[in-house]
Amino acid sequence: MSRETKILGAVLICSLALIVGAALLLGKSENNTSGESSRVFNIDYSKGQKIGSGSAKVKLVEFSDFQCPACKAAEPFVKQVIEKNKENLQLIYRHFPLSQHIHAREAANFAEYAAAEGKFWLVHDKLFETQQDWSAPKNAIDYFVNLGIQYGLDEAKIREAVEKDQFAAVINEDLAAAQVYKVNATPTFFLNGRKLNLQSFDQLQTLVEQELK
Repeated sequence: MSRETKILGAVLICSLALIVGAALLLGKSENNTSGESSRVFNIDYSKGQKIGSGSAKVKLVEFSDFQCPACKAAEPFVKQVIEKNKENLQLIYRHFPLSQHIHAREAANFAEYAAAEGKFWLVHDKLFETQQDWSAPKNAIDYFVNLGIQYGLDEAKIREAVEKDQFAAVINEDLAAAQVYKVNATPTFFLNGRKLNLQSFDQLQTLVEQELK
């Protein structure tokens, strides 16, 4: 092969790489701007903690972490979406505790114990509201106990749930599902199976409205 042929081949390869890269970048930009991804997953809606009717036209699945600041920031927007679309939307919360958040899995166990007592959403809301209070201490269990007692939950059962990772099966099932659904950050939302690439959380309402048309 001549030197000229090698140079020409290298130029063609570089040009092709640039074209492919530009196409990928453009596609990513378009998805991010709209807030929607082209990827639709076959979501199992029987799992997770739910609010709203099971027959709702719109299913919004959230993979979240109680210790995640971005998840806390998303909460007001999620609540707004629920309030505005309560007749047509079901929210399904699933756990995705990140390893760098040392109390996230403990909080998930606490919330699942609360769910067993019919008080998941009370504890869910309070955990996000008071996130800074329990995220920093080395031992968050005492905080969970004091919080749970306010809602009539049993101290010994809270400690058992948190210390023994009592709801590991539920949490691990959510983590396994997150892997299947290509979740790699929190919060991650799926709207009727479509993974969302939100630029801002206020896009949620717009996307729900589009889904309802």
